[in-house]
Amino acid sequence: MESRLPTRALKRESDSHEQSSSSKRPHGATMDPLALKDLGENLKMLPVPTDTDDLETTSRKMQDLARVVERGNSLALWTGLKLASHSKRRDLESSARAQMTESEWELYERWKGMQDTRNYGDEHNNQTEQQKPLNIPEFNWDENKAPVPTGANSVRKFTQRAAVMDMIWGHQGATPEHASWLTFNMPAMLPLIKAITKVSNIQKHIQDTDPLAGKLTDMEAAEIETVRRIVAIAEGNRLRELERIRKLAKSICESAAIIKSRAEGLEKLER
Repeated sequence: MESRLPTRALKRESDSHEQSSSSKRPHGATMDPLALKDLGENLKMLPVPTDTDDLETTSRKMQDLARVVERGNSLALWTGLKLASHSKRRDLESSARAQMTESEWELYERWKGMQDTRNYGDEHNNQTEQQKPLNIPEFNWDENKAPVPTGANSVRKFTQRAAVMDMIWGHQGATPEHASWLTFNMPAMLPLIKAITKVSNIQKHIQDTDPLAGKLTDMEAAEIETVRRIVAIAEGNRLRELERIRKLAKSICESAAIIKSRAEGLEKLER
């Protein structure tokens, strides 16, 4: 049965008589996931399947959760956001920061400050050297080229660095040969190149593994994750129990064969 997810201004049929506060909420507004979680702790939430549940327990929980969906309600809310971890925004820079050296992070921060310099002029005169926006040296795109080193990943690595160079210099058309020249002749810029590359790689990884990242509200992302984890746990329990039943059935058949052999042996003696 197809039903809409009540995460964007959709209310339950049982609440149709309540028009006071909810009807005044702007269209598309959603409650903060943390506030919803606090609310959920004070209500009776439905239990979710766990990987230690037997078939009967798993079946009972799944039937209760299926009724929530049939009524057009949110599984994430009715399970108290127990299985949802997407309510917190991903912080690309924090993830990348953990992979950066101090020099990479310092240059990355100063590079980001370049825009502030354009907007506020000499406002940064009183800052320390580490806090001042980065001055990007000129780059001769016609002459600064070098052969790309041989290696399994060299072309990919220097192609990535070339794309980052376009970002830094506001250029179009940087090549792996430009990146190769910079790597060996402009080492002061290499930490910045590596830092931006790490941020880009993490962003690409998130987009590849979760194509909907950034396109859903926090509650919609929580709903999707809740559904996926519920189904995955239940399916895991089903397969585990089926395997257990298969082994028990095989054991019963083997034991029955041994027991039958006793009667067959006695019957042969009587002949």
